[in-house]
Amino acid sequence: MTAVRLPEIQVWTGRDAVLFAGLAVAVAVGEFFQFELPYRTERTVYVVTDALWTAALFLVPPSVLVAALAVSIVVGQAVQHFPPVKIAFNVAQILLGISAALLVYGAFGSPAVTEPVGWLAAAAAMAAFQAVNNLLIAAIISLIEHESFWKVALVPTGILHWVGNLAIGILGALLWVVAPLGLLLLAVPLVLTFFAYRGWLRSIEERDAMHEMARTAEDISKSGDVTTRLSLPPAQDDARVLASTLNLMLDRLDAAFQRERLFIRETSHELRTPITICRGHLELLDSDPTAAELRETVELVIDELDRMARIVEDMNTLTRMEDPASLRREAIDIDLLVADVASKAAPLVAGRLEVTSGPTGGHLRADPQRLTQALINLLRNAAQHTPYNTKIELRALAVDDRWRFEVTDHGDGVSPKDVESVFLPFCTGTSTTPGNGLGLAIVFGIARAHGGAAGLDNRPGSGATFWLVVPQ
Repeated sequence: MTAVRLPEIQVWTGRDAVLFAGLAVAVAVGEFFQFELPYRTERTVYVVTDALWTAALFLVPPSVLVAALAVSIVVGQAVQHFPPVKIAFNVAQILLGISAALLVYGAFGSPAVTEPVGWLAAAAAMAAFQAVNNLLIAAIISLIEHESFWKVALVPTGILHWVGNLAIGILGALLWVVAPLGLLLLAVPLVLTFFAYRGWLRSIEERDAMHEMARTAEDISKSGDVTTRLSLPPAQDDARVLASTLNLMLDRLDAAFQRERLFIRETSHELRTPITICRGHLELLDSDPTAAELRETVELVIDELDRMARIVEDMNTLTRMEDPASLRREAIDIDLLVADVASKAAPLVAGRLEVTSGPTGGHLRADPQRLTQALINLLRNAAQHTPYNTKIELRALAVDDRWRFEVTDHGDGVSPKDVESVFLPFCTGTSTTPGNGLGLAIVFGIARAHGGAAGLDNRPGSGATFWLVVPQ
């Protein structure tokens, strides 16, 4: 009957001490080379040290192997700041596993790596080692996290890990036996395999991430729920960049849909008001109204219908501004544009307007009608919300490769609570001045259609400057 080779207490020789030190250092360093093997939605963390243990079965006495493993695991994981309880569990787990491996290996007669049966013995020994490890880990996880024991224990990626470490370990042991520098040569396949693993795993992770993104995108397409976001892969790779970009796109879509819903709701409200007024006055008419009553009602209805027509026209303008292709761009003389705007806005500002910019001699490619409309809207807004005896200033100036148009008033400024929403459709803020709240929204839409921007420099108590910037 073949004797079973068990860890035993013995006096080490100098060679054993060297083997202990070399193996302990190698395993401690190997603890830092961790990688994940993905399977469906799960990922299992492995280290390359199993290959060292496979090689050590052939090369070192059992007591040296057990001692080196215990010391190296404690040192390696302590350096990585593992909790003491976890280090203790890992040491116990590894020692139980390697003891099982030594029992199986001894049952084969502890053959050398150069013997054919040696490879079979190593395969069986490391299978026992992995089985003990998996069972212990599964028992702990099933108790703590209430996971299924067999679901945790039977990890399909463990087979790939076992095959890879077995092949590397046997190759390393052969190199040690054949060449004096075998220990150094052992590092070569370890390092190469580690990076090969990482490259393979990266491709697997990117593929899984792409599949997950495709599934999420399909769910969004079916449900129409643009509030859903893609999960960001943990790795800083192209898949994560793509997921982040798609999430930004979904953010913009979500914001656009919210603006659309708000626009429809506010439009319904704005149109409902004049309709209600018209209906109320028509219902109040007697069956035989006087000429004065009839004339008053007709005038009121016409006035409300005109207001509805203005709202509809402004809504159409806002809708067209969503498409930059609707612009009719042409070369514009800045000085002529400012003069034309000042002339057309004269009835609105009643002599309060002052053009503060001198001749610029500049030119701009833009839609002159839309740009004029935007500037007149800014001037109308200033005239409506400031005292009639205060000055309104209009100027144009070149800023880098852009033209900036400013309308400055000297009223009370914009209420701080309205600053963030003043360019939104139907925003009338806290002002009691009549208006449908679309004028500044149109300004913003025209600026954005030109690839520019619109904004506000507020001076509470002393006025505000509304500006429009467009590229040259």
